[in-house]
Amino acid sequence: LSKAGVTQKATGGSEIKLRKSCTSKLETVESYKIYEKELNEDVEEYAELLIGSYTHRDIDGLLDFAKPATPAGQEAAAHNDDFISDAMERLLAEKKFPNGSGLDRRSLMPLALGIGKWTKVKSSIKSEKPLYGYFSDFVLFVAQCLKSVAAGNNAHIARLLLSAEQSNHKPGDSNDSYHIDVGLTTCDIGDSVKRVSLNSYADMLCIVEAKQKRSLDKDALMQLYIDSDSLYLHQLNRQYLWGLAICADEVYACMMLNDDLFISPAMRISELAGRKMLILWLVRWSMCPEDRLGYDPTMCRVIGQSDVDVNGSDNDDDVDDIRYTIDCYDDKTKKKIKYVTKRTIVPADTLLGRHTRCFVATRYSGSGTGSSGEEVVIKDVWLPATDPSFECQRNETKLLRKIRDTFKQDTPDHIYPKLIVGGHVRLNPKNRSAIDTTDVIFNAAGVDRIDPPSDSDTDSAWNQQLLRAHRRIVTSPVGHSIKTVQNEAELIIVLAEAMQCYSSILSKCGILHRDISTNNILVVRDGEDKIPRGLLIDFDVAVEVDMRIRSTCPEISGTMPYMSIANILNLDTPRTALDDWESLLYVVCWLATVGISSSDRVADAKLTEKFIKYWRTGTTKMITDAKRSHMHSVRDFQFIIVEGFCEEYQLLPRFAIALHKALFGNSNCPGARLGLKVYGDDSSDDDNGDNGDKPTDGPKDPLVKRGAHVDEIVANLEKVLDKFKCKAQAALNA
Repeated sequence: LSKAGVTQKATGGSEIKLRKSCTSKLETVESYKIYEKELNEDVEEYAELLIGSYTHRDIDGLLDFAKPATPAGQEAAAHNDDFISDAMERLLAEKKFPNGSGLDRRSLMPLALGIGKWTKVKSSIKSEKPLYGYFSDFVLFVAQCLKSVAAGNNAHIARLLLSAEQSNHKPGDSNDSYHIDVGLTTCDIGDSVKRVSLNSYADMLCIVEAKQKRSLDKDALMQLYIDSDSLYLHQLNRQYLWGLAICADEVYACMMLNDDLFISPAMRISELAGRKMLILWLVRWSMCPEDRLGYDPTMCRVIGQSDVDVNGSDNDDDVDDIRYTIDCYDDKTKKKIKYVTKRTIVPADTLLGRHTRCFVATRYSGSGTGSSGEEVVIKDVWLPATDPSFECQRNETKLLRKIRDTFKQDTPDHIYPKLIVGGHVRLNPKNRSAIDTTDVIFNAAGVDRIDPPSDSDTDSAWNQQLLRAHRRIVTSPVGHSIKTVQNEAELIIVLAEAMQCYSSILSKCGILHRDISTNNILVVRDGEDKIPRGLLIDFDVAVEVDMRIRSTCPEISGTMPYMSIANILNLDTPRTALDDWESLLYVVCWLATVGISSSDRVADAKLTEKFIKYWRTGTTKMITDAKRSHMHSVRDFQFIIVEGFCEEYQLLPRFAIALHKALFGNSNCPGARLGLKVYGDDSSDDDNGDNGDKPTDGPKDPLVKRGAHVDEIVANLEKVLDKFKCKAQAALNA
């Protein structure tokens, strides 16, 4: 779920419900994630949706998610809260500290002046800007007091919180136009307590958004949501996020998980209880384990380029500035292997959902050179689960293991994703039950997570959350985006090889992929001048099927705008290879229209006057009606879609037309449109007099009829692929 593609318009209007149930959330969050890169939807609609359908307010137990791990730590946090609150109230009342407090009145008094002004703000203030300073003074006051406490050997304090010296600014690593009001970061106990330069999302604990009125709490939360997904983009080890919203004298803490957003009750700074509660939040964030701040304990950020030498490539431009060591556990061998990331392929830049991340990495040696061996791809994802203690039927690791074992015995000519390590992320490899799941987060707070209701129209309690399991797989070879092909001939070769891999996996392993898209076909090159190869990846929604039938039950899966018509409509007909071949045709058409290497922004500009734009916007019926019309005949297809291809392409139009003819031109089930129903003749009414109002059996849906001719149609499609792969190779060699 992201800033774009989350409105009703983008997700299918009234035909796809945006409610809090498991089913509706997965349809919205998972199936339409592609819109982050392809649509420029109104950001306010995005935030409105988050407020209306995914936000739970006034959660009394939210603070427990940040409590220290031990009873002794929790007792120390309560004591520190009382101590700091007493110190603050004494300064606000211009009273002296008791003897032996260890506090420096001179350093705290300037901060207390700003806090005192904040306590007088009440329900509104002319401008939000003074709130930035008031809040920063509050944070530094707490940090200074904790530093004094730590000097007395309080071992439970893990860090101090500091505020940024910049306010209402755009971080230097931002890729959008949004400004954040205040950023919070952490430092060691021994560091100086002061406002710090904080110009990177990568270094922020959380974002703080402020508004000048209590009544603008919704606006503050909306802005917080909009800005916070940049933390996921730049912090690859964040599992969930915290944030703060300030509305005049009221402060809200916000916790952002995969499927919902939780808001604390208002902390009113003009009242003693509200000030004491905000102090306790800051104290607990200073004392809790790092994982309760939302950081992944199995990923460790590498500080500085010199700390890890990736294959001797410290000066390699293709290496991220910030890298991580990452533990990967294999469920089958029960062994853990440590890698170090080299560059990020896919960041988790959306607020809700699976938070899929992909890295290029190498084996971590733990000495001298830091890492060694061949490059691999690590995929990190939070997937919906039933009982993560055993392998359920839909498990990408299990499917990749089957592919690996099958092709070990019968090595194919094509490349394929080779599993190296795969399984659940384990917080303690020696403890088989220590699988990283949503329950771990809730159990740490002493809260029982409950499965959400199956009825999409039923409101759920805040702790009714989807169970997600954290999984990590390591594969090779390493590929690049399909948009790195240099010309149309290379694109056809890459697509042909990927589909050859697809057919081989289906026929030999009995695995139906179900998500052919531009994201899931990569380019692999052995050298700069070598002809590229195509690699099919991402078996998240793939399923095992009967080797004889090679089909599966109806179910919506895939990525817009490449989903087949039957898939979008969830027609009551088995899903077969033809749905994936239809997706391939849409991939060809999409890339041929926007340009095979166009940036997404250029793509949107090119689509303005193209009919193909209707494949991704509108209700479910509007999208499928458009596709049926465009695909119904060769003439329709060529006039409506192919005419919109980039003029410089010569092979792609012929390739697309040939695929279309094979897929929609079979004489047994031609076309894509529904046939008109035939109604009875009024003159031949029966005795009941109502036969003329009943439709008689008309032509079947051709998309249903083609299910009886799958093998024949697939064979023709494979011939088309072979033919144009040869043409493309000849063009490259010419």
